[in-house]
Amino acid sequence: ANERTYTSIHPPMNLPLNNGIHDQHFWLGSAIPSLSSGTYRESKLASILFSMELNKRYGGLGIRSIAVNPGSVSSDIWRNDSALMQKAYKMIYLSPKQGSSTSLAGAIGAIPKDALYLQPYWQPEFGRHTHQPRPSDTSFTRRYSLPLPMMEMLGPYVGHAITEPRLPSDGCGGYKSSEDLWNVCEKIISTEHL
Repeated sequence: ANERTYTSIHPPMNLPLNNGIHDQHFWLGSAIPSLSSGTYRESKLASILFSMELNKRYGGLGIRSIAVNPGSVSSDIWRNDSALMQKAYKMIYLSPKQGSSTSLAGAIGAIPKDALYLQPYWQPEFGRHTHQPRPSDTSFTRRYSLPLPMMEMLGPYVGHAITEPRLPSDGCGGYKSSEDLWNVCEKIISTEHL
């Protein structure tokens, strides 16, 4: 009687070969323990897509979501690594205080209405920007176009910057994928016994 059943969607057995499609099959499979090999990566994309869909559905009611990336943080998560590795993390990763800057800015900052994603690193620009950020820029005047993947994990710390997220190529600016994620979340919640 306490079994979980997923009757309307059958997850694919090989999630990494999704060819960039983030549909309901993909998201349901991502939610099943041991099926996905990229759970962390999927969770980062899901936070952005969930924010998009929540804003689409409830933005008119004054409810808003901002996806945040804390960056690579030298925190207690590395407690089981060797002492040498922990020292290396402290040298190259952000401090816990720095890592909290995007979450704090997202929670209490005066964020422009069009902002969806905050990240803590300076990003090189390649001609697709409307404002060239300077190191002296503060708060939400720092805006970046699509980040380089490596620069989203490590780089010069700037506190928080509005950045255009990389979204799935679903033909709808990521909104088809965000709707599919939302629908799967509803299906999972409705099948759970609370």
